[in-house]
Amino acid sequence: MKQQGLFKVRDLRKKTQFKIDDEYINGWARFCGANATLVYTSLCRHAEFYSQKAFPSQKKIAFELGISIASVKRGIKQLVEYNIIKIEKEKMRGKFDNNLYYLLDKSEWIKPTTAPQEPRLNRSSKTVAHRPYTVRDTLKDNKELRIQIKKDNKENAKASFAGKEINEIIDLFKNVNPSYEKFFRNTTQRGALERLVKKFGPGKVEEIISILPITNTKKYAPTITTPLQLEDKLGQLVAFTKQQKSESILGTTL
Repeated sequence: MKQQGLFKVRDLRKKTQFKIDDEYINGWARFCGANATLVYTSLCRHAEFYSQKAFPSQKKIAFELGISIASVKRGIKQLVEYNIIKIEKEKMRGKFDNNLYYLLDKSEWIKPTTAPQEPRLNRSSKTVAHRPYTVRDTLKDNKELRIQIKKDNKENAKASFAGKEINEIIDLFKNVNPSYEKFFRNTTQRGALERLVKKFGPGKVEEIISILPITNTKKYAPTITTPLQLEDKLGQLVAFTKQQKSESILGTTL
């Protein structure tokens, strides 16, 4: 008891933690592997309390865990194989865009039929070899993996940008669309904003969005309430403001 006074343990009364089934760690983790276990932990973290539904993008999972998107996909495949999660496609704008992940009750899980792979043994001593399998080993043995890692690193860097600046720009749509929160997890809408920001810069895009509450009320002006509509109708918006002699609203000419 004296030792406990030197440090503080977790206070589980605070609602800053999430739950993961003991059953998974005690049995299924060995069969599913490290990638699946990391992904399952992330899904448990993002799952809604009552519905146990989660909808983080694969890029977001990869960025938060510090692993490649390819690893995330392999982990999801393992979880689906053992019926630990169920995937449904969310239909947006008449097509399927996002994955919805449902965390199933452990009574639904499929029991593995094969034993997990045993650790490698050192031939001379017959003891477990503790040398970790490093990234250098992997890159040396597999040229394709080296290319994949470089590609995933670029995608993760892009996800980092999207997670900060794009979210702030999406938040500006709350003045023109009550359902703007859906844009945060809609890859089509986010993609439209990313292209606009790449072409005009974040400051200019923010200026344009700021005038939408005004132009949307004007006769003959294009109605724009989503990032995709902004991308598609930007030319019409610029033409309208010029006809109304309102170029000053946009700041500078696009």
